[in-house]
Amino acid sequence: MTVATEFRWATGIDPRKPASLFHPFLEILAKSETMSKIRIAGFLAGSCCILLAAGCGNGAAFPTAQVSGQVLCEGQPVSGAMVYFEPLRSGDQASAMVGKQGFAFTDSEGRYVISTYAPGEGDGAVVGKHRVRVGRGDAECDCSMNEEVDLMQVEVKADTDNTFELVLKKASSRERMMAQRNQDLEDEE
Repeated sequence: MTVATEFRWATGIDPRKPASLFHPFLEILAKSETMSKIRIAGFLAGSCCILLAAGCGNGAAFPTAQVSGQVLCEGQPVSGAMVYFEPLRSGDQASAMVGKQGFAFTDSEGRYVISTYAPGEGDGAVVGKHRVRVGRGDAECDCSMNEEVDLMQVEVKADTDNTFELVLKKASSRERMMAQRNQDLEDEE
């Protein structure tokens, strides 16, 4: 009995069929008549472990703190804007993961509550320094909103009131023209 036949008998999978998940690997293994069932089982178990491990992350969430505030354009609240809090690396964290970006949409009063791990539930932003950006989202106002440009940098602290008023500057004619061009491109899609 060949190894391929033994494998097919033991698992019900025909390694010679291209539809088999491990076909390319089993074809190589099947060419060796001296390969034992134990080696094939070990190979499959190892392959499964590698596949499972590749999909698993650290899973540990960084500590967060409540963050809220209001977005204003010339003193008026901006509704429908997207607010981003992106953790910054600094000092000994220069090559380390410092946390996941938090975000929120502003309500009709321009108020926002940042969520990081539970979207829409206001679980806060990762404790530490952040770059803050405001994107247009569904907002319509004459102020500059570009999620690629930092509005400010802030520090989110544990066990304290992290309320930040985000005051947008009036958009230049060039920024308004670019925003209109981007909107036109989105409308074409």
